[in-house]
Amino acid sequence: MAPAPSQRRSLARISRRRLLQGSGLALAATAAQACDAWSVVGNADDRYPGGSPFAIEALRARDYRAGDIRLHRMLSQRPSYSTYAMTYRSDELLLTGVATIPKRAGPHPVVVLNHGFTLPVQYRSGDGTRAMAAELSQRGFITLASDYRGLGGSEDDTGMNFGARLDFAIDVLNLVASIPSLPDAQHERVGMWGHSLGCDLALRAAEVDSRVQPVGMWAPLSAWAEDLVDYYRLPTLKSSQDLRHAISPGNFLEYLVGPVTIHQGAADLAVKPRWAERLHEALGAAGVESELTIHPGVGHYLTLNARRAVTSTGDFFERELLTDAQ
Repeated sequence: MAPAPSQRRSLARISRRRLLQGSGLALAATAAQACDAWSVVGNADDRYPGGSPFAIEALRARDYRAGDIRLHRMLSQRPSYSTYAMTYRSDELLLTGVATIPKRAGPHPVVVLNHGFTLPVQYRSGDGTRAMAAELSQRGFITLASDYRGLGGSEDDTGMNFGARLDFAIDVLNLVASIPSLPDAQHERVGMWGHSLGCDLALRAAEVDSRVQPVGMWAPLSAWAEDLVDYYRLPTLKSSQDLRHAISPGNFLEYLVGPVTIHQGAADLAVKPRWAERLHEALGAAGVESELTIHPGVGHYLTLNARRAVTSTGDFFERELLTDAQ
């Protein structure tokens, strides 16, 4: 039974509050209303293209370290694949994560899995990616899921981590750069999947590194900072308008290769379902192949339709990556 209007409003407030409290944007949201959230989380600095080290043009201008992905203890074993704890380096930080490796002979295409927002104290390595990892690895994919800096067992370079930061995109890009270190891993094209915050990271990575293709998204955050300002009521000054444009991946979709698949719950209260539709339309306008599936009555985690979404996303990556590898 659908919740009553008053319950829906209450749930919406709770969902927005939880996402805001867990994001880097909360750094400014807890300050005086005169503060500008974007100057804080964007680390505004005119020495960088776009006025921030996290602006899309600045991310495209920098280098990403091609280090080693190291597999450690085996976490689980299935008939067709094994799951391992992994580590790699991102900007001198040692990061943790989870890798699944098929047992059959390679080479294997790779999909990087980006989990969504979570409070650091609640997060455990691999959370939010296990269902997709199981689906893809049994189909013959290597999957790599970074914990990001400050999450799981990953090192951090700041004492303040709210569970969502723009520099997480750098961690994902350094992981992509390190894929050639894995035996039997194909690295000419790398698939990427994300949920919620993880979609934002996937978009940024795909705009920076043309190897990141295709891309799968579940319940994406808006690709435009202006949408986040309105929906989460973030303290914002007019002076950060250019910065907001520069760090919004929706303004740079022409850099994507694609294709992109998007799954969105129509009853999502943590993000606005319209954002998925806007992204789908903008991708088409930018000439990027895109498909959108709306799940009626389904919330942020697509729980009621999870099996359908997992299978459909697996079919998408198999069609776009695995067929080419065989």
